Amino acid sequence: GKSPDGNLIEAIELPKDVHPFFIGTQYHPELKTRFLAPHPLFMGFVQAAINQSKKKK
Repeated sequence: GKSPDGNLIEAIELPKDVHPFFIGTQYHPELKTRFLAPHPLFMGFVQAAINQSKKKK
């Protein structure tokens, strides 16, 4: 992701075949999270952790 003017990189992500969950952000998705409405990045992280845990069993 880039800033609206296109001058700054705001987010990066690696493909899932390289790493199960690798996302870096310049912004703060935790500030958009609410108790019953977590930010999609956090839900994706939790799901990736669950998937990795199942693979190890």
